[in-house]
Amino acid sequence: MPLSTTVLSRPVLTVRVHAGLNAASLLAGLFTVGGIGLFSSADELLKLHFPKTQASLEVAPVSVNGISGVTARFEAPAEGHVHRTPGDILHYYASTSNLSEAAFEVARRIWHNVATAEARVHNSPLESVHFHEVGRMTNILAVGLIAEMFTSINPAAFVASPLPLADGTVRCAHGAVPNPAPATLAQLEGVAVRPYNGTGETVTPTGVAILKGLGAQFGPWPEMYVKRQVTAFAPGKTFEGANGLVFALGQPL
Repeated sequence: MPLSTTVLSRPVLTVRVHAGLNAASLLAGLFTVGGIGLFSSADELLKLHFPKTQASLEVAPVSVNGISGVTARFEAPAEGHVHRTPGDILHYYASTSNLSEAAFEVARRIWHNVATAEARVHNSPLESVHFHEVGRMTNILAVGLIAEMFTSINPAAFVASPLPLADGTVRCAHGAVPNPAPATLAQLEGVAVRPYNGTGETVTPTGVAILKGLGAQFGPWPEMYVKRQVTAFAPGKTFEGANGLVFALGQPL
């Protein structure tokens, strides 16, 4: 039965994760399915919500293994080794951003997920957590914009595919560690996963924290009329198996 021309219900959003789940790929996908037509560029979105930032943002076409899609890239001043607390990040949002109250709350949940995972990994109190790679400024900006885009889309349902996990090792500030990284592994309770036919960090701690903070359900493709779709890739990363995140936004049947 075709959709009625009367007022449509809230949309349905899905992301099918193949490899490269991180803040940049999530931002690129959400901006493309939810922000095109609202903003002339991704940098306009960035400057609207973070007017004091020295960073710039581009969501641009890219091709990976001959498949076209989009990716998000920040240009920002070099930071060196960062050492931020969750409180530092929330203070930055509160004092320098124009995030809506709803987006601020979503971003707070995401960083709480990351902090809780770090506390579990290091067996330390939550208040003593300090972020290293995950606390870099581009990640802070990306999480804030993801929260803003998601609350703007306001989906009735957000469904993610089971997350692909590979074996092997990954490198972080603590050296070589088993894959998935400890801060990813600490967040997998209640998350659907599947094996990945390849190697590499297919899923990052921030990526998992974002999905959980957005309230993702895990399952097959939802029933919907697809309105927009795009494949988003993690910048600068190519995996042996299938790459990218497939986003689809539509109306429920």
